[in-house]
Amino acid sequence: MVYPDLQEMMRSCVLPVMRLSIAAVILLLTGVAHTGEVTDATLNRLLRTDRFAFGRVGYAGVISQGEKDYRAVLSRPTALVDFEQIYAYGNPQAKSYALIGIRKFNLKRFRELAATLRRNQLEVVSQRGCIILHESLASILHDIENGRY
Repeated sequence: MVYPDLQEMMRSCVLPVMRLSIAAVILLLTGVAHTGEVTDATLNRLLRTDRFAFGRVGYAGVISQGEKDYRAVLSRPTALVDFEQIYAYGNPQAKSYALIGIRKFNLKRFRELAATLRRNQLEVVSQRGCIILHESLASILHDIENGRY
């Protein structure tokens, strides 16, 4: 088929494909947003992690599963979206990991979230070395803002 001009070609070929692609993306995103379910094993573990810990912890001095999962998410091309999802649906420990990830990718968004959390007393179970602590999310946030985690 010969197209007399570029507009006609756009109307008959490119636009329908673009519309279909946009519709598929919208359906995908609304499906995830409505269900709130995560089928990814790494994200599922991180959403329910039992403690917030960076560095070597415990008597054996191992890296926590939460940190391993955080680093796995951090290396993904979808990391920012994943961290936003973890922040939205995760427990307080997961939210702490998510805040660090969001801070790395989008400082403006991190500051927006931080402004709402400054007086938050939600309890976060954290671990530093062999010591397990119960800290407020606001306290964890303060450490994250200062690069201490």
